[in-house]
Amino acid sequence: MLKCIPQFVEEIWGDESLGKLYGVDGKIGEVWLCSGHPERKTKLVDEKGNEVPWDYVTKIWGFERFPFLVKHIKTSQWLSVQVHPDDDVARSAGEPWGKPEMWYFLKDGTLINGLQNGALERLKSGDRNWNELLSFTHVKKGQAMYIKPGTVHAIGPGMELYEFQMTSDITYRFYDWDRGRKTHFEEALRVAQDIKAEPFDFKRLETDHFKIELFDKVKAKGKAVCLAIESSGIPSSYILADGEEFFFNNTTFVMTLP
Repeated sequence: MLKCIPQFVEEIWGDESLGKLYGVDGKIGEVWLCSGHPERKTKLVDEKGNEVPWDYVTKIWGFERFPFLVKHIKTSQWLSVQVHPDDDVARSAGEPWGKPEMWYFLKDGTLINGLQNGALERLKSGDRNWNELLSFTHVKKGQAMYIKPGTVHAIGPGMELYEFQMTSDITYRFYDWDRGRKTHFEEALRVAQDIKAEPFDFKRLETDHFKIELFDKVKAKGKAVCLAIESSGIPSSYILADGEEFFFNNTTFVMTLP
């Protein structure tokens, strides 16, 4: 079993309290808890604290790139209104997968979840009245949402969540609240679909790309990423391979291949 050492990402919409939880300064928006993405890899250590290369993990898992990416996100502002591509579009851009993702909410909050009826056609015709085009959803602590590629979405201010996704980082920004960052309107319009996600009380989710389950305690076996929540409230990520098992005596998310 290997432990992932987090990477911390400052964002314009980040929250200093997230960094303080981990003992890190700065306006941290994302903590990459487990990542084999070439742009930001978490360090891996074995049970003796020795560093282990990612090549070792991808070889025993049977992938050129490790498939799963797990983040802890906390916001002080809206994220950009954005959309992720599906597998076919992502592969044409050099990524192995699209970016399906599941959010598990640690707080109540409001987010953007898809578009209003007819909004895609209005966008194509030049309408930019975002308050009328976007669909808003309220979610509760303990709920989850599965964001399929093509779903227009944005996490709202004051939210905190865990994000479980495939290891791809392609994001097309429709709109960024006039903050001056680059947007990708035409790319976003090409991949956006008229779909929404449904909040649900989370215990288990299985998709074509991954399966995620939540346990009070669990003996995890075989290929899995396990997100264990310590008594301090700090999550820690671990990677298991075939033939391995480990007993987690605390609240743990287990992410596996479907």
